[in-house]
Amino acid sequence: MTTTTTVSPAISSLNKDKNNLGRYFALLCFIFGGVGLILNVIILTRRSLRSNPCSIYFLASTFANLFIVFVSIPVRFLTAGFNIDPTIMSLANCRLQYYTFWLSRALSSWYITLASIDRYLCSSISIRIRQWSNKEIAYRMIAITTITVSMAYFHVLIYFTIDVTKDRYGNITSLSCNGQKGDYRTFAAFFHLTCYTIIPPLLMFIFGLLALNNIRRHGMLVFPSVQGRTIAKCINRKNRKTDRQLLLMLILQVVCIFLSTTPLSVQQLYSTFTANFAKDAFKMAQDSFFLAVVGNISFIAHCSSFYLFTLAGSIFRRELKKLLLIRRCLKKRHQKQELVTVETTITRPTKF
Repeated sequence: MTTTTTVSPAISSLNKDKNNLGRYFALLCFIFGGVGLILNVIILTRRSLRSNPCSIYFLASTFANLFIVFVSIPVRFLTAGFNIDPTIMSLANCRLQYYTFWLSRALSSWYITLASIDRYLCSSISIRIRQWSNKEIAYRMIAITTITVSMAYFHVLIYFTIDVTKDRYGNITSLSCNGQKGDYRTFAAFFHLTCYTIIPPLLMFIFGLLALNNIRRHGMLVFPSVQGRTIAKCINRKNRKTDRQLLLMLILQVVCIFLSTTPLSVQQLYSTFTANFAKDAFKMAQDSFFLAVVGNISFIAHCSSFYLFTLAGSIFRRELKKLLLIRRCLKKRHQKQELVTVETTITRPTKF
């Protein structure tokens, strides 16, 4: 049996490690995730990619991830690093922030799920099925998904509250933004678990396998039909290569999402099933620490897309190189213009 004198330092050590992990991990995600996502927006909106429906889904997911990186992660940094929790400042702030936090993470995963479905449609041998892979359908599906998921999470704006924890003397020991105690808290945990960490990765995995099966069966990617009976071979080859690269980028991101969110799913299931078990202070500190670890790991799925795209997609790397070359050329041109201006000023005769 662990004594109180040994438990207290252990609890303090776990809490300190949890806060340090949250502080530094949030800072890394903010820096590298922010830079990568901004580059994502620039590259995915370039001419060679912006007309592809899969790129449109990637772009929608990038915008959701931008909210996570520039809003959710700074809040996490303040909470872990400086013990400042903006969610407990007011009831409205509590509900609004949790609603947007959960919604943005769920939408990011669902947009990638749509991209997986699009790759399956795009690789089908049936012309009728391939016709569902186009820009117009992509925009409609993004709108429908955004509205549906936003409405599904609307209960957070109603039933979340600031939870007050008191000691046996009636003194307030902690405040936290959470779902109302009882059945709703269990429902909210299972709901977010299902909509964010179970169903989207499962659908990504299923449709990813189906897309790979289509490619294996036909020996090549088949693309959405376009108007006209004939297509130039060079254009067809270019489209095939683009779609193949987008599929590779998608597969790598699906694997990353699955690996980074699965530990969170397991930990949340454990927390839900053991919520009514008697736990001592040290066990509660351990659970809190492990939840913080897997919670931080889950943010990798929202911060790493640029680096995964760069690793897997040669077309993405090519567009990145073009972007860097354009910036370099513009910089040299600007320096040359400044040099010409200085030389003109020096050689100009002085008037007396």
